[in-house]
Amino acid sequence: MSQTERTALQEWKAHWPLVIAGMIGFSFYSMVTYSLGTFMEPLEQAFGWTRAQISLGLTIFGLSATFAGPVMGAVIDRFGSRRMALFGLILSGATFACLSLATGSITQWVVLWIVFSLCSVMIKSTVWSAGTSSVFTASRGLALAAVLTGSALGQAFAPLVANALIQTQGWRAAYVWIGFGWAGLGAVLVALMFYDAHALGQRRTNAAGEVTRLPGLTIGEACRNSRVIRIAVANLLMSFVGAGITVHLVPLIAQTGVGKTEAAEIAAFAGFGGIAGKFLSGWLLDRVQGSVVPFSSFAVGAIGYFLLIDLFHTPIALLAGTLCLGYSAGAGLQVSTYLISRYAGLRNFGVIFGVIASSMMLGSSFGPLIAGAIHDATGSYAALLWTAMPVMLLCSLMFVGLGPYPTFARPDEAIAGSQLAPAE
Repeated sequence: MSQTERTALQEWKAHWPLVIAGMIGFSFYSMVTYSLGTFMEPLEQAFGWTRAQISLGLTIFGLSATFAGPVMGAVIDRFGSRRMALFGLILSGATFACLSLATGSITQWVVLWIVFSLCSVMIKSTVWSAGTSSVFTASRGLALAAVLTGSALGQAFAPLVANALIQTQGWRAAYVWIGFGWAGLGAVLVALMFYDAHALGQRRTNAAGEVTRLPGLTIGEACRNSRVIRIAVANLLMSFVGAGITVHLVPLIAQTGVGKTEAAEIAAFAGFGGIAGKFLSGWLLDRVQGSVVPFSSFAVGAIGYFLLIDLFHTPIALLAGTLCLGYSAGAGLQVSTYLISRYAGLRNFGVIFGVIASSMMLGSSFGPLIAGAIHDATGSYAALLWTAMPVMLLCSLMFVGLGPYPTFARPDEAIAGSQLAPAE
């Protein structure tokens, strides 16, 4: 067994509880998006709202994450992920439960979602990624993959849990049970098991008067670093085309001539592809340094878009295209999180990745609108797919030639005379 493998095993032995807590905590954040559809019909019946009015909540949810992400990132860098995650789960769970208090007023509905969305920013992916990256080094890629799989848990179980509760308890009780139950479980696990480098450093401060200071780029250096900029631009472009096609995936597949039920079944395989993308890319990143893993992770998406054009007129090609799409989406976030932790370091990871994540949310907010506009103008999704292919290939090329990971001195060492790795 190599030294790297022994170190990886030691990391998992010491910090596996953090991974479990992070996975469950992050699943609540993802649950919000995938449960709303289940609540639409009972809300329509209760208040006579349109689905567009009901969906205002997700728009607020996305825009809040876009604008508040960098601020929350700065708080993470200052106080650590543990405090943020714990308070975030408690507050977001309580405010999600408050959606049960809806009276039929759209103004009240918007206010409830604004309050919930501002609290939920405290449990977005940046929180869990920063905490995981701070304690995993040799096995960081696989650990991040496991934690970020929480989004797949939310995607898989949110509709099932919400539907079961609505059928047996009613939609108001469903909001309460999910808010206090799901988020409550996450909060308990975080309180017991989620200790990042900041929290562990505080423990050592109490015992030996030492404080953990994480190495990495300053915010100014990151803004000038060509590697960070390339990763950020690639993710912004990917989010525009990826979100647009993902939201429209079922009607896109159905437009090829397959039935709506079969289209939904084919689209569901994107989730399986996403899980595979996270774990395979995470495992490879811990073993292979260079452009191969990030390039291929994004290029697979271009292959998926090509297959979804349906030039082969077979459901097998559509299924393969959907799997490629899911794989690229799952691997893309995983790869980008990992690369930022390596090329920018952990000193200001929260702010740096928070800005990137916010730009991705911006793309996710407008991508579906652009996709719908293209369909309305042309009568099909073909133009969208033909455009998405070269965009994804461009994204994959941005990862070529990033070079070896830099070695950063700790801030206290830099003060003593060592210099941080220069900006590219």
